Amino acid sequence: MATSNSIQTLVDTNSRTVIKRIGIFDIAGGDENETVIIEPLKLFGALNANGAYYQTGNTTPAGLANSAFTISRVLVHVDAEVGHLQLKWQGTTASATILAAGVGTFDSNPQYQFPSTPNNATGPTGNVTIKTVGTTANAAYTVIIELHKNGAYYDRGQLTDPAAFNYGAYAIKP
Repeated sequence: MATSNSIQTLVDTNSRTVIKRIGIFDIAGGDENETVIIEPLKLFGALNANGAYYQTGNTTPAGLANSAFTISRVLVHVDAEVGHLQLKWQGTTASATILAAGVGTFDSNPQYQFPSTPNNATGPTGNVTIKTVGTTANAAYTVIIELHKNGAYYDRGQLTDPAAFNYGAYAIKP
């Protein structure tokens, strides 16, 4: 087995998601090449183009790929056997690097004034990918990513309590 990796969703609410990704490499050269680790439509509360919960095959809302969520915090630990690691916004034409991390530990905690990262890929898909470069045998990394969801694309409670949100039959119309 060349690469063993796992994704664990630590928090997934209407407004926030925290995901942990661990990668372990048994042999040298087992790099990951833009492996998708976050898909916006698979997060809790994703809505389709009609404002209902998204199901496979539904039409996606316009703008979802560009602004479904922002990345507000990234914690990364890369051991000495991984050359470096890149998180990227996936694009149909070109991907845009969110973060590149070398050996060591990195935390983009908001107290350090690291701005949230919106999607700026060319031809965005909304997905976040991971790429490793220069891995050797017994390499490992851990990445924890915190996302803040855009309420236009995720349920904030309007489907369970439409009156409280002036939604649907309760919408205020001029």
